[in-house]
Amino acid sequence: MEWAKSYQENQITIVYDTMWNGTRKMAEAITEGIRSKDKDVDVKLFNCAKRDKNDIITEIFKSKMVLVGSSTINNGILTAAAGILEMMKGMKFTNKKAAAFGSYGWSGESVKIITEQLKEAKFDVVNEGIRELWNPDEEALERCREFGRNLI
Repeated sequence: MEWAKSYQENQITIVYDTMWNGTRKMAEAITEGIRSKDKDVDVKLFNCAKRDKNDIITEIFKSKMVLVGSSTINNGILTAAAGILEMMKGMKFTNKKAAAFGSYGWSGESVKIITEQLKEAKFDVVNEGIRELWNPDEEALERCREFGRNLI
């Protein structure tokens, strides 16, 4: 099983939870940015509140990079995103890059919380993440596309 520790394919998995679809729009724009820069990378996009957690973990296992996003709620993150992060910690993945993203209305802690949890899970966090206020407008979505391009 030693081979499995650092296993990765040319794949990036993007996992998010959203309240009012702002974080979903960010995830889609980040995906567009990645795909515009690297046509060969396989990008998997999951709303973790609606998809089977085991399927998501399987795709994270196969990925070289994972992006996790959540809206900020009550100075924290949404429960489905928190659950996936907890599962990721337990899997003890190695040799995987990661970053955080999220939308917020007032305080905006989600990106910081996710970044810290990714570090605790031993992911190589590549940047400080990206956060956008409320439901991102076209300017904000362009920043998300640029964020995705810069990950490649």
